[in-house]
Amino acid sequence: MSRFTNYFSKHVRERFTKEIELIGINRRGGDFIFTYKVLPFINIRVISNYNATVLIDEIEHAVPCEYNDDLITVRVSEAYFNDEPDNLSVQLYSFNEKMRIKRSKDFKIRTQYFVNNKLYNIKVKRDVHISKRYMTLNFTDETQLVNDANVLKDSLVLTFNTKVDKDSVLFLSYIHKFVEIPTTLVDDYTLKVTGLEQLTNGEAVFYIAQKEDVYLLKGKLKEQELFTEYYSYTLKTEPELTLEVKEHVIVLESFYVSEIKDNVVTVNIQLEKDILINQPKLSIFNPRLDTSVDIDLTDQLRCDIPIGVLIDGFTNKKINFINDGIVYQLDIRYAKITDDMVGKHLHDNEYLNTHFYRRKDNYLGFKVSRPRIRRRMTSIKDFTFKGFMKGRESFSNAENVIIFEDRISQKTVEYPVDDKFKIKVVPEDIINLMSRGKTVIDIYVGMRNEDGDIIAREKIPYKHSDYKKDNFYDLKIVQEKDREVYLLVTTTPFNNLKIETFVVPKSVNTNVTRDNNIWLLGERTDTAQENGYALFKYLQDKQVEAYYVIDGESKDYEKIKDEENVLVFGSEAHYDISLRAGVLLCTHDFENILPYKPAKEFFNYGDTFKVFLQHGVLGRKPAEYHKKYYEDPFDIFIVSSSSEKYDVVVEEMGYDEDEVIVTGLARFDQLPIGKKGKDILLMPTWRDWINTDERFLNSEYYHRYKNLIENERLHEVLKKYNVKLNFYPHYRAQQFFTKEHIEATDNIEFITLGERTVQDLLIEHALLITDFSSVSFDFTMMKKPVIYYHFDEDRFFNRGILRPVNETFLGDIAETEELLISYIEDSIKHNYENKVKDISGIIKYQDQHNCERIYEAVERKKL
Repeated sequence: MSRFTNYFSKHVRERFTKEIELIGINRRGGDFIFTYKVLPFINIRVISNYNATVLIDEIEHAVPCEYNDDLITVRVSEAYFNDEPDNLSVQLYSFNEKMRIKRSKDFKIRTQYFVNNKLYNIKVKRDVHISKRYMTLNFTDETQLVNDANVLKDSLVLTFNTKVDKDSVLFLSYIHKFVEIPTTLVDDYTLKVTGLEQLTNGEAVFYIAQKEDVYLLKGKLKEQELFTEYYSYTLKTEPELTLEVKEHVIVLESFYVSEIKDNVVTVNIQLEKDILINQPKLSIFNPRLDTSVDIDLTDQLRCDIPIGVLIDGFTNKKINFINDGIVYQLDIRYAKITDDMVGKHLHDNEYLNTHFYRRKDNYLGFKVSRPRIRRRMTSIKDFTFKGFMKGRESFSNAENVIIFEDRISQKTVEYPVDDKFKIKVVPEDIINLMSRGKTVIDIYVGMRNEDGDIIAREKIPYKHSDYKKDNFYDLKIVQEKDREVYLLVTTTPFNNLKIETFVVPKSVNTNVTRDNNIWLLGERTDTAQENGYALFKYLQDKQVEAYYVIDGESKDYEKIKDEENVLVFGSEAHYDISLRAGVLLCTHDFENILPYKPAKEFFNYGDTFKVFLQHGVLGRKPAEYHKKYYEDPFDIFIVSSSSEKYDVVVEEMGYDEDEVIVTGLARFDQLPIGKKGKDILLMPTWRDWINTDERFLNSEYYHRYKNLIENERLHEVLKKYNVKLNFYPHYRAQQFFTKEHIEATDNIEFITLGERTVQDLLIEHALLITDFSSVSFDFTMMKKPVIYYHFDEDRFFNRGILRPVNETFLGDIAETEELLISYIEDSIKHNYENKVKDISGIIKYQDQHNCERIYEAVERKKL
């Protein structure tokens, strides 16, 4: 965007931003034709200019591109697929500036194609990415005949004219995906399809894989139908064997809901067409938890629904109609709706907004929303906080409060305030909250009822926030007998206020000079498992004084406590070294290795040489290590490849070229190449939008992994091949993923934090299943296969992705549980074959000399 546009507000600047949407994919005359639409924007150029390329193996090839009005057409010849590339990217440019492409909301666009007997899937993520799926399979032009098909109550039986065996695999090909379906072998010519209820709505074509070859299924048979509780299944055989899955839908002529009386609403529905009524019910379905509550209807289709059922969990509901045991979706697009309950409902001191509504799919839903508190802090000086909060009228018998809460202990102190407030915070109140010397106190505004309970609260943003990791807006130093307590007002990346604390014992000499021969290293405060510890071990015989700092209460400390120069976080020795160290090296921010706030105002911090060792390889989710987030940024930023350096750290994060050094990660030096093992490691990363236990237990994340662990087909695969799956949950989720909470077989084990190091786990296992975790790079480095489980990719990358998916996710990607299990079985059957041959695009050096390169870079640049 030009400097000219910077003079405008953010809202106006967005009108200058060019948005381009992919609206069509067609295949014609040996070409793929991609059609883009330029969405309305303010064009400050007189003319428009576009060109396109296809990127294969980091080489760009120009392809034909035409522009007419607001449509852009790009042609990609199928000749680019002749060498069966694993990945291609179609990139669009305007005046040499790379355009970001949006995905169309039209779900009817085909995104799956067979080219040269290989299956390719098309996704939009900034660019158009084309990736090969089921790489080991050969999709032939031949067909196989089905002699007979029988639709049973809960399954489908197919009889073939040639022999099948237990390793034969059936697939369904939708316009968006190609999925394996569970089968059992009946005899030499017959397969039974089970798990029909797990299939996706829509029409799909049958394929069968026998060994490495995949065939289209055909057969001249009568059309058959199966009618189950939730779906209808139609089996067609012309021109190929096809299965159509549909939800049961019934159209409403009218819908009436009364006002709320005695916490109950009366609902009456009228169907457009008369049907035989038998044991009718309304089902209140919670999509988030996959639970439902059924309410009996009268023969006149009337019922009373407790409001508590509708607002349970404060989540939106889907309303289904049950008749004679069959579940119908209620189509209300043409219904006459009379809703007398629209408005606010008092529930536990909160006035909730509640109403029935038409969902995007035109089905009946129920929406509930809790009241929000409008709030902002407008000034802070000398620990006097001035601001406002609005919304008390949305609560009953409640008063405004400001809440200070220790992030670790969750201990709080509350100050009553008016809608407009100015309060002097007593430093001793904050000190009394502190669970440890260095902690974080979050600041909220909230509503407190007559019983003293907080019924609603929200973090409060600061009007003058200028978020930096090493700045602060206000400071209070409290002198105590044996220590000084520092209280600093700072903000989060979302501009919400918090107070950071640290203490300095008076016995510590703070009047010291930094020494560049003293190096202080660490990782996350409680670990000694990766790049920080690997480099610390390497430095033992070098001409520097290297120290490693770790929490004395952590499990990893017990493993390294007897090693020389290991410091306990917060000890007097730690203070001494942290004040004298001239070189700081950490995998995360320096908060993790310093007992004080890393800011230039404290203890000559600005004189230190700062090395960011990194936790992983950048390129997936944006990380908040941009240069703009520091007043005193890193002097060296360690990366693993040239593309990571230039495309991400220089271009996106704003560092100078000479500040970014391609060395590879220190921990990669310790990875054995080619050691396979036998078992499978499941190791997902976290979701930053899950911030409470309740939200976690209600999350898709929890239910997806719980369902996977309890999946009977997975149990059968593990038992069949005598393989164990070891689940290492993220440390925040460990308490919920145990055999006490999850039904698992003997072939599934749960690994607890600290039981083994992450690196040992990666070395010991043959196959890694993860989602977006950077540990996949370690596995890839060891030339072992990774399968990615991407059921929530769009939400995970809602703030963008740094590099194209195909550049950093090297391996099979499964969006569904069944496809994931298919990939697992396929990998086991092929002896965990590694399909990824070239990793130089993400890891330049594979020589186990990364620590040496890091050491030499620091020695060279610190002078």
